[in-house]
Amino acid sequence: MPTTLPVTTTSLLDAACRAGDYLAENAFWNEARTQCNWLSYREVSDPEMAPYATRMATLSAEIYSGSAGVALFLAELFGVSGRPEYRELALAAWNRSAHYFRHFPPPVPPVSFYAGNLGLAYVGGRLLAHCPELHAQLQPEIAWHLAQVKEKFAAPHGLDVIGGNAGAIAPLLALAAQPAYAYCRDLARACGDELVAEAVWEGEKCCWPSEKALAMPTKTAPMTGFSHGAAGMALALLELYQATGQPEYLRTARGAFAFEDDHFSPAAGNWIDTRSPHRVDSGEPQGTFRHAWCHGAPGSMLAYLRASALDPGRANYYLSRADAAAHTTQTHLQELAVLPLDDATLCHGLCGLADVLLLYGQLRGDEAAVRAALAATGQFVARYPNPAHWPSGLSTHAPCPSLLTGNAGIGLHLLRAHTHGAVPSVLFQLPH
Repeated sequence: MPTTLPVTTTSLLDAACRAGDYLAENAFWNEARTQCNWLSYREVSDPEMAPYATRMATLSAEIYSGSAGVALFLAELFGVSGRPEYRELALAAWNRSAHYFRHFPPPVPPVSFYAGNLGLAYVGGRLLAHCPELHAQLQPEIAWHLAQVKEKFAAPHGLDVIGGNAGAIAPLLALAAQPAYAYCRDLARACGDELVAEAVWEGEKCCWPSEKALAMPTKTAPMTGFSHGAAGMALALLELYQATGQPEYLRTARGAFAFEDDHFSPAAGNWIDTRSPHRVDSGEPQGTFRHAWCHGAPGSMLAYLRASALDPGRANYYLSRADAAAHTTQTHLQELAVLPLDDATLCHGLCGLADVLLLYGQLRGDEAAVRAALAATGQFVARYPNPAHWPSGLSTHAPCPSLLTGNAGIGLHLLRAHTHGAVPSVLFQLPH
């Protein structure tokens, strides 16, 4: 049956275009008009004044919070709307990111999808998909970024979805389908082999020390969840198992899901956040429950839902967890949709919840979940028609252009809602 919305899908596209127009109005360009970027609020440590202070600064260059992420939204916006000004902006933003990565290599490893060269290559590929006439210009640059991933894979890197191996596996497997990038399959296997080697086992359960997951010193306990925790790493290993049939990937993935289950509360339909104090009372985990893609039920739900297709022998178990988490996500989303918002972004805000629920509804065939996701999105558009007022993921909630924590990501979700998921999600990478 058709989906009922408080606004039409045309209105969702109009809102996405308003976001694109807002970015166009606030972009600043180099003299040749070949590169552009944006200013944004940024929280910085300032020991002389305060533990944290807010500054205006240019966006960095990567997908997560940089100009490459803005380029991705604008490329998809051009693909849906056909408006040439978005093509010009997308290309200029990507050019700026590519130029910056060449001349000022970031401290993050190239294999990172959200922060490294692999993500730059992905954005270039999406731009090329909408603008095949740019092949001669874009393809050499895409190849250079992928070469950095290959040549510098041995550099220190994390294991999680955001910064390391787990986030790289699905994109690398997708790239490996192209003959020119067949070597990406070996890189994906190297990512998986490292995950297997670094897993710490206790009986039939395994997890990864947080200092290994994050590639930085930390006293945080091994983490649950999608972005930095065992669920995201388990899913990546299952993707690799489907591609290769190697049993060690399946065994380690199952062990990681068993670790997650130790921290699952059936009553809450959620997993405790092990970064906060937690305990188990009478078999029931007690602690802090998050409700975001990065930490908590929404992101973990995606891992369990996809796992049901990749490990069909345990499909009922995975689906029981996914369904419980989807209910938690939908309840929280409906609560947020009628409250004053302090965050509408993809990583840990309202549009991230709506995007995850939209994915769940489509993959699960749950029309009620799809309707709930689209209804919440429509309510947001009706309440916040001006992109200048969209609350960001910064602690100040001030406007921000970026993808995971700002307007570009909100706009990307609006495009996905408008097209009923035809535009790819940046929160969930499929290897095909």
